[in-house]
Amino acid sequence: MKFSSLARMAATGALLLILCGCGDTFRPVASPIPTVTPDPQTFRMAVFTSSAPSGQGSATDVDVSGDTISAVTPVGSNPVFALAEATRVIVADQGSDSVTSFLPSLLAISGQQTTALPSGAAPVSLADVNGNVYVAESGRGVVGVLTGSPLALSAEIPVGSAPVSLTGLANGTKVYAVNQGSNSVTSISTRDNTVFATIPVGTAPAWAVASPDSSRVYVVNKGSGTVTAIDATTDSPVANAGNPVTVGSSPNFAFFDSQLQRVLVTNSGSNSVSIINADPISPNYLSVTNVTVGSNPVSVTALADGTRSYVANQGSNNVSVINNSSLTVSKTIPIGIAPVSIASDAESAKVITANSGSQDLSVILTSNDTELLDSNGNRPLKAPQVDSTCMGASCPRQTPNFVAVGPG
Repeated sequence: MKFSSLARMAATGALLLILCGCGDTFRPVASPIPTVTPDPQTFRMAVFTSSAPSGQGSATDVDVSGDTISAVTPVGSNPVFALAEATRVIVADQGSDSVTSFLPSLLAISGQQTTALPSGAAPVSLADVNGNVYVAESGRGVVGVLTGSPLALSAEIPVGSAPVSLTGLANGTKVYAVNQGSNSVTSISTRDNTVFATIPVGTAPAWAVASPDSSRVYVVNKGSGTVTAIDATTDSPVANAGNPVTVGSSPNFAFFDSQLQRVLVTNSGSNSVSIINADPISPNYLSVTNVTVGSNPVSVTALADGTRSYVANQGSNNVSVINNSSLTVSKTIPIGIAPVSIASDAESAKVITANSGSQDLSVILTSNDTELLDSNGNRPLKAPQVDSTCMGASCPRQTPNFVAVGPG
């Protein structure tokens, strides 16, 4: 009898310890997330944005380890870009001149916060540097600075015409704005938000990526079919006979492969990917290898382990897998209709595409380079319905337009 009483007291004490423990211990007990695969990995979050034909869009949180949708957050109109960070998600709402931020659903439950921008801002890109959020206001020719909690517009920095892309240096000293309308890049000091320099580049620049060592910025020039390498110390084009670098036709996106020190550029007009040697000490610095892929490639990602790169081909509804050793396509994977964005996780286990035509996501398992499907042969991750009250499989869904995978 005495033993039974002691056992009950011990069990009660253990329960109290669990309930009073740290958030990491208690969270999975309070909020279990079901998985649909037999091989779950460490929790990772992805976010994809989607647009309705009119009105409010959405940002959808995905538990990548379980391939399940964990939450749908209403955001502004036509959300076209998102940052998926460890502690928050930030979305650029181009159609409603706003930025929406919220906590990832699996970390905490929190209502979204909307930061209004001036009318006509048309935000299209974001960069988080030193805790401040920089937003490219493409419609006003400025870069806004959002600070504090909740985020508030604290400054605007005049740049060139139609800034369409932002990239920040890993050392936190500068942000670069790609000005598509004025064929230039603006270098901004994050210390006092002043302009360091305006750098001429090629025609109709569309995207930029920075090297992890903060020494270079690579700018994709869609109109001239080139990439300009910028020395981030001097804010001038790198003095190299091969700079700017000639790539394919109508390049529109770039990804920096930090494992292999390469810049991967999708060329939508020539159905190819240009792979640029981005190692400044290499004798072949800025040399290019062009790889033919599917029709109208629009986005590319590289696995963190350095083995393969994956290209989203919007026109042929598939993903080209590039072997990073041979620089050849090793496989072509059929996926959803009209993929527009692609991202990979930190563990090199999965690649995700946002498919605008089929209103869903494709998850590719890198263990065998096949698409994950449910028992009925369908994709388990669907875009939110346009009308949340609609019932049935025929209800129209929103159109995905961007996907980002958070840190591992």
